[in-house]
Amino acid sequence: MENLKSRGLIQTNRAKRQSVVVLGGGLAGLSCAFHLKKPSIVIEKSNAVGGTARSFLINGFTFDHTGHLLHLHHPYTKTLIRRLLKNNLTLCQRSAWIYSHSTYTSYPFQANTHGLPDEVIQECVLGFLNKPSPWPSSPDYSKIPFDRWCLSTFGKGISKHFMFPYNKKLWGVRLQAMTADWCGPFVPTPTLTDVVKGALSDQKTRFGYNTSFYYPKEGGIQVLPEAMAAKLSDVRLNCSVEKVDWESRKVRISSGEWLSYSSLVNTLPLPELLDRMNNLPRQVKQAAEKLRWASVLCLNVGVARAHISDKSWVYFPEPRFPFYRVGFPMNFTPHAVPKGCSSMYVEVSFRPGREPDHERTWKQTRAGLERAGILKRSDRTPVLQFLPIKYAYVIYDRERVPALKTIFKFLASQKILSIGRYGAWKYSFMEEAILDGKKAAEALH
Repeated sequence: MENLKSRGLIQTNRAKRQSVVVLGGGLAGLSCAFHLKKPSIVIEKSNAVGGTARSFLINGFTFDHTGHLLHLHHPYTKTLIRRLLKNNLTLCQRSAWIYSHSTYTSYPFQANTHGLPDEVIQECVLGFLNKPSPWPSSPDYSKIPFDRWCLSTFGKGISKHFMFPYNKKLWGVRLQAMTADWCGPFVPTPTLTDVVKGALSDQKTRFGYNTSFYYPKEGGIQVLPEAMAAKLSDVRLNCSVEKVDWESRKVRISSGEWLSYSSLVNTLPLPELLDRMNNLPRQVKQAAEKLRWASVLCLNVGVARAHISDKSWVYFPEPRFPFYRVGFPMNFTPHAVPKGCSSMYVEVSFRPGREPDHERTWKQTRAGLERAGILKRSDRTPVLQFLPIKYAYVIYDRERVPALKTIFKFLASQKILSIGRYGAWKYSFMEEAILDGKKAAEALH
């Protein structure tokens, strides 16, 4: 077990009995401890804070766990992050694109079909005009199949050419089995005027919650969790949670020590928490078995050539590409790469427990990047990192909402809060994780 004190980041005090114990040193867990007004202990199994919001410096290249960008909308988080990172922050304007039919079109696809083959544009516009009747007012999206929502919202053409193939590739499950309650702010829903305008011209209207974003100038996204951790008194690294004895309110950590807690805040993936809890009620065990997720293999690639792309990221809906998205960190900040170089993160989805072979995946990925014109055959890639992310995306299906009701009711009765993207078992972004931690801390005051 390592404490951050040994890394020169913070000073530590001996943990007091009956502290709040926080499982996981990602943004949600750190934010909770940061905002608490009582003693806390943060337990993190890795050798650094951040969770999936951590970074790696490899031969002069800085990489994250795929794209971790700060989409800030709340005045509080804007003020907090500026205070934590000071001048180490830059504002970027999104340059997001879709590559299909050997053509780049602006994001989102549903409002920007200009430049695609004429027959594709016609299918998309006519499909939007003839889409099925919309849902009644205030529908329960947790019961609406995702594929039917797409057809009702966008029509056959847009669903056929983007929504269906892209989401099938990303989630790795039948779209009929998914529900539409995750879409919310994440899937822009343009008007008929937007669709027609985007078919006739290269429109400049910007859609979505992430039209601009902040990113650290140097150090990758990990500088944010490290800045937050520096304000805390007890963060334990290289320390995993072995068991949660919820009946006696104690956790056993990998050093063999038992920690008593007054309240427990969990940010681990929900299935991981429940796996560590013995003697769970039968209905909670059954609910846990219904939780589903998609995994992602992130390929971080350093390229020995400058300016391989001028884009922030690109979506790839077509099956001929094994990856669903490619992003370019060197366009977030020039400090992410050595001079004369470029960098990419490439995302390949896979079913849990079926991580693809790395060598074969890279061979297929490299071929796809060359077909898309991003890489040349002569390009050298001096850095290649494979980062499997087991719990990448929570799958929203009909079982999710009733399962979570059962699980969270039980956890609340035992003074356990489960928060953040994975602890709350939801689709969210970094700002929301920070606010989740703040809200949890306020509930424990």
